[in-house]
Amino acid sequence: MKRKSTINTIMISAALVALAGCGDAPSDSDSSLAPTDPSAVPNSFAEVSSKLDPNGSLYLYYSTEQVIKTVEKYTDALMDFAKERANSGDTGFRPGPQEQAMIDAGTKVGKAFYDQLGINEISGVGMSSFEFEKGLHRNKMVIHHYPDKSTGKLWSLFGDESHEIGMLKMLPANTALALSNEFNAKALMEWLPELAKASSDEAIEAQFDQAMQMANMMIGIRDLVGSFGNQLGLFVTLNAENTIPLPPEIGGEIPTPGLGLVMKVENDKIADMVLIALEASPIPFEKQSIEGIEAHVLTEPAPTPFPLAPALFKLDDHIVAASNSKLAAKIIATHRGDEAGLTGTDEFQRLAKGLVLKGNHFFFASEKIGKTVAPIIEAAMETQSLPPGFPEIDLKTAYNMQMLGLVRMEADGIIFENHSTSELVNSVAMQAGVVPVAVGAGMLLPALAKAKAP
Repeated sequence: MKRKSTINTIMISAALVALAGCGDAPSDSDSSLAPTDPSAVPNSFAEVSSKLDPNGSLYLYYSTEQVIKTVEKYTDALMDFAKERANSGDTGFRPGPQEQAMIDAGTKVGKAFYDQLGINEISGVGMSSFEFEKGLHRNKMVIHHYPDKSTGKLWSLFGDESHEIGMLKMLPANTALALSNEFNAKALMEWLPELAKASSDEAIEAQFDQAMQMANMMIGIRDLVGSFGNQLGLFVTLNAENTIPLPPEIGGEIPTPGLGLVMKVENDKIADMVLIALEASPIPFEKQSIEGIEAHVLTEPAPTPFPLAPALFKLDDHIVAASNSKLAAKIIATHRGDEAGLTGTDEFQRLAKGLVLKGNHFFFASEKIGKTVAPIIEAAMETQSLPPGFPEIDLKTAYNMQMLGLVRMEADGIIFENHSTSELVNSVAMQAGVVPVAVGAGMLLPALAKAKAP
């Protein structure tokens, strides 16, 4: 009996040990689960993991170097196979000398684009999601490369050093959606001749040179690119104090939207070109003073569901286009500090907690944008029923999301970081889709009224 009891005790202990081994955290003594030796194949785990958050709901590292080499190997083999098949005539089409020359040139340009872009220099990818406060997640994604081995355009085309987001200073408190992106147009202009040369086709090179000369002669493309300050921004405001009714067929009302476009410039060349074009056009613009700033304002509002009488003006080193003069006044007052802006709101400050507001790209979405867009999209879906068996979409839940995110171009890679009410996958999906959906929702209003009219 005693022996049986002992056996049972041993079995129970073994089971507990096994269960313990299935836990999230291996014991210090379990060297098989917690290796301390370096990997037999060197990788970027240490560099990537140092930028991620452990102990969250998601933690991922993937070494891409060997995968990229394998993909490139098989891609080259497939391209050679495709050429052989085309030249054999087995596909029913045999390219002539001219077509073959174009195919060869296009292949060379495509290969040069891939090689020079720097995709093959990516050494690892990492992701993490950590709930740092109840209902708020810090989501990160890292694309790593070794600075001493990297010459790809990817690492410079979209910015270099992180900086303050200039547009933040002019965003009104009722901003519901905002994004700012950085793009080095001058670097692209310098790269394009290299790609044309990579074709090894004198005709393609000549055509490209002629196109550039023509663009430079007509609009001074090189001067305009040199004037561009590499930053473009867009934002949407929602004025709850002044609502507009939705079409009677839809019902309800929404806060009056406003739209702002922002471009950073190095000098006055772009602004001067725009003003010359406005003065030469039949569009009824006139000069007005808005908060002491000279602006060009459309005097005949466009027939849209919401007020649209654009005002164009310059604010420090930014050209700003506002959907109406009232919004222009708010932008100017916010920039001067006369009015509290978005950064002073409770929602923004909650999302910004612990987040360094420096980067090359910026994104903000208030819960107000989802609550406004959802009923419009739902009305559109009612006019056009979903296919049978298609899962029902709860748009109010899908768009009831808040997010503040930045992208930083660093010496060893690209860092995506956001604070969101959703985890990584959902927040990325929202960032990719919310802008076209939000803008498209306004365009749907007149169409919906017609579709629902008896």
